Amino acid sequence: MKQTPIFVTPVLDSTQSKVNTELLEQSVERYGEGKHLEAFHLLLDHLNPGFRAKYGNADGTEFSIPHGSILVNIRIADGRMLISADFLEIPEKGRVAMLRQVADLNINRLMLPRFRKEGDLLKMEYECTMAQSHPHKLYFVLRNICHVGDRYDDEFCSKFGARRSYEPRITPYPAEETDRICEAVRQICRETIDAVTEYGSERRYGYAWNVLDTALYKIAYVAHPQGQLMNELEKAVDDMDKELPVAELVAKGKAYLEKLLAAPREELARDLYFVDTLISTKRRSSLNNVQENMKDVYREATEAIQAENYERSAVRILYKFYEMYFYNDVQDDLNALVSRALERSAGKPMEEASEILYEALDNIMEGELDADDDEGGDALAGLSEAMAGAAEQMQQLASSMESQVAEMQTKMQEAMMRGDMAEYMRLATEFQQKMMEQAMGKQE
Repeated sequence: MKQTPIFVTPVLDSTQSKVNTELLEQSVERYGEGKHLEAFHLLLDHLNPGFRAKYGNADGTEFSIPHGSILVNIRIADGRMLISADFLEIPEKGRVAMLRQVADLNINRLMLPRFRKEGDLLKMEYECTMAQSHPHKLYFVLRNICHVGDRYDDEFCSKFGARRSYEPRITPYPAEETDRICEAVRQICRETIDAVTEYGSERRYGYAWNVLDTALYKIAYVAHPQGQLMNELEKAVDDMDKELPVAELVAKGKAYLEKLLAAPREELARDLYFVDTLISTKRRSSLNNVQENMKDVYREATEAIQAENYERSAVRILYKFYEMYFYNDVQDDLNALVSRALERSAGKPMEEASEILYEALDNIMEGELDADDDEGGDALAGLSEAMAGAAEQMQQLASSMESQVAEMQTKMQEAMMRGDMAEYMRLATEFQQKMMEQAMGKQE
């Protein structure tokens, strides 16, 4: 692979979490004071500040909140709280097989909530007194219902022919956006399959595994799919981490992308829509957590660049950046920094792309997330201009210095051309010291 893959502008501008941790702390305080209803209201505001007014009644005792393709109903009355979500209508064909899997979910996936059967309708429910409605417990109850319901309803409809008992509240992408995303998914599949084929012919299966997993993350980043398409992407990601020979994992990943590439537009478009979510399946990012997760690849990329293995550096950083989006709701300042680097490095030779990506990674590790972007220009060019300006000033000040200082100036210029800022600053400091020594000598 001689150059980096394409960059596609994602369907979502912001990936930042709506969670407000301060409100959760206030919710716990109100619960401790015995103000249980107020504590629950603050818990909802902690999850999404607009949901309480948008999906609740006037006195805040009944809510019908969409999460993906399910609807979470909450009713508070007579000192008790009932949380429920209609799941699916059980089909006639495949009935027993589906109920077996529902029983498995009851045991292995649901914690406090439980599936309950009413005729042919399956529901998830949890009930408790308001005195037992601690915000931390309710958070995990709601999360459990949301994640199990939204994940398995699409799967059971596809696998067993189950029927929904409600119409999900969704907003499909505009037609032009759907066309753009569908073509982008196909292009990601094509270029990844080509790269994997090339790496496979060279038996470089480690590289092939990296670009395959990166492609899966990238499709999720670009398309932000819902429904069964997202379920299949998650399963494909899980499959890439199984305890199997790398060549076999690569073959499975490549086969999935080939299947996705062959899927008709209508099949892809079916799961491309906007929808409200009560509790995200992703973690809320923080700089500390991201730095901790990136430290190994930072060391690996540094060593690779020192060894002039720019391909390894670029491939590994791309993998970690897209992985970050797959598992995290990324805050806006970090998103701006990384997405800019992804866009600027796309389609570039490996050495140039590696430099751009490494600069962004270095900014993350140094906690410098507010790096300015010059109207889509090159941040490195701006750095070079600043360094050139500083060198020019130094040259004017040093016009009368001796030959050894002139030699140092040459070394500074060479460091500047290499982009070696650390060496440049070291030489600049030494340069200034010599200037001061010369000035003091003249005064004497």
